[in-house]
Amino acid sequence: MLSPSQRDDEGVSRFLSHLSNTVNTIEDRLLHLIRESAQGAVALEDFISELSLLRKDLERCYRQIADMQGRRDISFNTLAALGELDQRCVWLYRKIHLEQAFFKKLHLEGKLRGLISAEAYEVYQELLNVEEHEANALENDGPRIRRLLLKEDTCLLPS
Repeated sequence: MLSPSQRDDEGVSRFLSHLSNTVNTIEDRLLHLIRESAQGAVALEDFISELSLLRKDLERCYRQIADMQGRRDISFNTLAALGELDQRCVWLYRKIHLEQAFFKKLHLEGKLRGLISAEAYEVYQELLNVEEHEANALENDGPRIRRLLLKEDTCLLPS
């Protein structure tokens, strides 16, 4: 016969396993969806809709993880496992948003390419490159700029 504390530990262990399975399922669904979209098997609207559903499932799972992390009656090992699940959820959240942005930009780029001439598209691409270099220049901190100043032939913007 199990003591009350053993039953609690067993219940926590089952719940932790459930959360882990949920995170694994979300990750598997996301990666499958990315592969399908990359092959053109999923329309952009369906892709974004599916990502939205995945995000909601992830948010629901994360709330359960956060609730469990707030408990005072869990062991170090359980807390460590929850910490790992927490990190995976953060990674998945970022991954979902990055994939959504990537495929949306890819779609918009294709649409833009169809609307304007090849020459205008090249100018647009150059403009994007200059903006990227500008953003990189703004991100440089003082020590990095000082190192660049000591190098010969360094320029933050393409010519």
